[in-house]
Amino acid sequence: MSLGDIAAKTGLSRTAVSYALRDHPGIPIDTRERVKKAAGKLGYIPDARMALRMERVRDTKTRASVPIAWLNMDKAQDIWEKKLFLHPYIEGARDRCTEMGYRLDEFWVREPGMTMRRMSEILYHRGIQGVIVAPSAFYSAGHIRLQWKNIAAVSFDKGILAPRIHRVVPDYFYNILLTLKILRRSGYRRIGVLLQQQTDRKSTHLYSAGILYFHSVIPKAERIPPLIDLMKSDFQKKFVAWFTKHRPDVVVCHHSEVIEWLAGLGYRVPQELGVVHLGIEDDVKDWAGIRQRKRDIGASAAELVISLVQNYRFGLPDPSQDTLIQGQWHHGKTLLIPNPHASRR
Repeated sequence: MSLGDIAAKTGLSRTAVSYALRDHPGIPIDTRERVKKAAGKLGYIPDARMALRMERVRDTKTRASVPIAWLNMDKAQDIWEKKLFLHPYIEGARDRCTEMGYRLDEFWVREPGMTMRRMSEILYHRGIQGVIVAPSAFYSAGHIRLQWKNIAAVSFDKGILAPRIHRVVPDYFYNILLTLKILRRSGYRRIGVLLQQQTDRKSTHLYSAGILYFHSVIPKAERIPPLIDLMKSDFQKKFVAWFTKHRPDVVVCHHSEVIEWLAGLGYRVPQELGVVHLGIEDDVKDWAGIRQRKRDIGASAAELVISLVQNYRFGLPDPSQDTLIQGQWHHGKTLLIPNPHASRR
C-alpha cells in the first residue's frame, strides 16, 4: 500500500494524507483519525528509511554539507594554498563542492606520524566516502595504499604511479601542438622548447611526442632539439649552452626564471626574443602561452568524485578513465606579435 492508495480511499491529496499520518497541526483532528483508520484497513506500513530521508531534507536549519577529502600528497602542508601556480586547483575544487552541497576538507598525508592505514581509518570514521588525491607538484608519488574499497577516488595531473584511479588532466598533446602552430603561424621559425624531465614524464611523454610530430611537418632547418633535463643542478648553465648553440627565436617553457636568464645574456623580451609559458596561472598571468584551466580541472575532479559517491561507485575502477581538459591560448606581453585570434577575424 502507498500514500496514493490511501488518498484514493479517503478522497484527499497525497500531501494531505502525508500530513495527516504525521499529525500535522494544519490537518483537522477528525481528518487525521479518518486517514489513520483507512491506512490501518489497507495495511499501510510507512517506510522508515524514506521518512528519515525526508526529515533530513525538511530540517534545513541543521543541514550540514557532506565532506569530500582533499588528500595533500606533498611534503609541504600549505603548498596548495600558497603556491600561485597550484592554488587554482584547490580553489576550483572547493568552489564546485560548495555549489553541489558538499565541502572540501584538506588532509595532509605526509603529516609526521601519519600512515596510509591511519588515514584510511580517519576517512572511514568521519564518514568520508569521496577523496581527491592531490599529487605532489615536484615529484611522483609511489604506491598509495589506502583502503580503496570504502571510497571513491579521483586525481588530477599525472603525478601518481599506482594505483590507477580516474584522473582529470590537461590535454598535453593538444596544448603543445596548439602552442607550436600558433607561433609558426605568427612568424616564428626557430622554436626552442625547454622541459623538465619530470614534467614530460607526467604528461606520459605527450609533450615530447607533440614536439616530434611538429618537427616532422616543418623544414629540417627549423627544427631545434628540445632541452629536456632532470634539472637537479646547473640547469641555468645547461640552458645557456643550449640557447647559445641553437639560437631560437622563441623559447617555450614551464619556467618563470627564463626571462631573467635571457636578460643575463643581454636579450630583451619580447623585443628581441619571444617567451611562452605552457602553464600560465596567477604567477605568470601576463605571459603569452597556454592557460591549462586549472580551476576547471579542480572543479571537474570534484564533480566527478561527487558523481561516483552518489552512484555508489566505490573501490578501484576497472578500467580507470582520464578526462582531458584542453587549454586555451593566451596572448601576453612576452610575444611581440599581434593577437593571432584577432588577426583571423
